[in-house]
Amino acid sequence: MPVSGQDALLYFRQSGYRVLAVEPEHAAAVESLPAHHQDPFDRLLVAQALTEPMRLMTHDAMVACYSDTIIEV
Repeated sequence: MPVSGQDALLYFRQSGYRVLAVEPEHAAAVESLPAHHQDPFDRLLVAQALTEPMRLMTHDAMVACYSDTIIEV
């Protein structure tokens, strides 16, 4: 990454991004997801997006298989 994690966090906050914490509901939602993707972190992102609900943008076609609210870019 071209910047430190601390710098990235500062830039995100200055840009108005909101940090989304992992909540127990997100973790619980992972177990009901189909097995399209095996990466645990990606599955958690999908579960967060579906639970909130929020849109998730991804380059991963397998992640995009979970829902039409997940946008492959």
